[in-house]
Amino acid sequence: MPTKIPKGMRLGLIAPVDAAAAFQRRQLLQPSFRWQDVFQEEHAVGFAVAGVSRLDVLQVFFDELDQVQAAGGDLRAFSKSIQPKLADKGFWGDVEVKDPATGETRVTTFDKSRLELIFDVNTRTAAAAGRWERSERSKATKPFLVYRTMGDERVRASHRPWDFIALPREHPFWETHFPPNGWKCRCYAFAADEKDLARLAAAGFKILREAPPIEWLQYVNPRTGEVVPVPRGIDPGFAYNPGKARNAALYEQALRKAAERHPLAGAVAVAQASVANPEMLAQTTRQFGQFVDRVLASGAPTRSAFYVGAIRPGAVRSVEAAGMELDSAALAVTDDGVRHTLRPAKAAAGVAIDADTYKQLPRLLADASALLVERDTNALLYVLDVATQGRVGKAVVRLSEPVKLRTSPDGRRRNFRANVVRTVTVMDPQALRDTVRYQLLWGAV
Repeated sequence: MPTKIPKGMRLGLIAPVDAAAAFQRRQLLQPSFRWQDVFQEEHAVGFAVAGVSRLDVLQVFFDELDQVQAAGGDLRAFSKSIQPKLADKGFWGDVEVKDPATGETRVTTFDKSRLELIFDVNTRTAAAAGRWERSERSKATKPFLVYRTMGDERVRASHRPWDFIALPREHPFWETHFPPNGWKCRCYAFAADEKDLARLAAAGFKILREAPPIEWLQYVNPRTGEVVPVPRGIDPGFAYNPGKARNAALYEQALRKAAERHPLAGAVAVAQASVANPEMLAQTTRQFGQFVDRVLASGAPTRSAFYVGAIRPGAVRSVEAAGMELDSAALAVTDDGVRHTLRPAKAAAGVAIDADTYKQLPRLLADASALLVERDTNALLYVLDVATQGRVGKAVVRLSEPVKLRTSPDGRRRNFRANVVRTVTVMDPQALRDTVRYQLLWGAV
C-alpha cells in the first residue's frame, strides 16, 4: 500500500501548466537511431524518440505530447490521438529504421506498449523539470527537497532507501538523484521547510538528513564508446536533474555553436547568451564539476571533453591582431586535461590547484582578469582569481588542438579543432610581468 502522509500536506503535486511549460522548452528535434544517441542532459533542450530519424514523425510525437500535457490529458487520450497519425506516416507496427550515419537498419515496433513508454518517460521528466522550477521559485521559504517513493510493493529495492531523504536544494545529491531515476520510475521530490519536515517526523516517518554514499558503476555508451559513471540504482541516461540541466544545456549549445562558427561570431553569441541568462554559467559550472568527478571516478580514459567557455569578443580581436590563428572561440577541457591538472606531481611541485577550485573553471575563466600569450609556445594564459596565498591561477590554453567530440545526435564523434585548456596551476603574479616571455593581450596583470 502507498505510504500515507500527514493530513493537509500536498507532497509533489504539480499544476499541469508547470509540466507543460517545461516540455514546451524542449523544441529542438533530435533524430536518433537508438536511445543512447540522445543522452541524459541533452534531453533538457531537445526531444527524441528512439528509432525516429524523420523530423516529420518526431514533430507528430512532440505536438501530441505537448497538446495532451497542456490539456491535462492521460495516456488514453494520447494514444487515441496519435495512433492514426503515426499510421498515416507509416510508423505503426513493425517499422524498419535506418541509421543515417552507418546505413545500419533494424526493425522497431510502434504499438500501444511503445506509446505507453514514450508517454511515461516524457510526462514524468516534464513533471520533474516543472517541480524543480517551482521549487526554485519557493526556495526562500522552502529550502529543502524531500525524496519520495510511492511506498508500495512495486518500488525498486535500490530506490527504497532514498525514501524521505531531505537535503538542501543545493546539495550535490540532487544533481544525479532528482527523480525519475529510471524507466517507469514513479519516484518524485517535493520542496519543504523545517515545519514540513517536523510534521512528517511527528507522523512517524524517518527523515534522513544525510545523503547516502554513492557507488559509481561504469556504463559504456555503445553508440559513442564514452565511459559514463552512473550511480548504482539509477538507470543509464537518468542520472541528471531535468530542471537544472536546461540552463547548462543551453549554454553548452551556445558553446558548441561557437566551436563551429567564425571565432568572433561565436564569441559574440556566447557573450550574448551569458548576458541574457546569467544562470547558464552557474549551471555549466556545476555540470563541469560533475564531469571532473566522472573522469576521476572512471580510473581510465573516457575519451570525452567538456566545453567550459569561450574567448570573449575583445580578446578574440587581440589574439588575431597578435598574428595567431583561431579556428573558433570555444574553450574545452578533455578528460586527459583533468587528470593532467590534478595529478599528484603538481602538488609535489607546489603549483597544484585543488579539485574543488578546479571544478569552478567555467566561472573562473568568465571572470579572468587578464589574457596573455607565452611568446615561445604561442599558448594563451588566462589569469584566474583563486586567492591562494598571494598567488594567482594560470590556465594554459593550447590553440586549435585536434579534439574528438560527439557533436551531433547520430551517435558519432567528430574530429575538429578547439582551444583546449591543457592545465591549471598557481604561480607568482610578478612572473607575468616578464614582457620578454609574455605579451599581454587583454586585461591587466
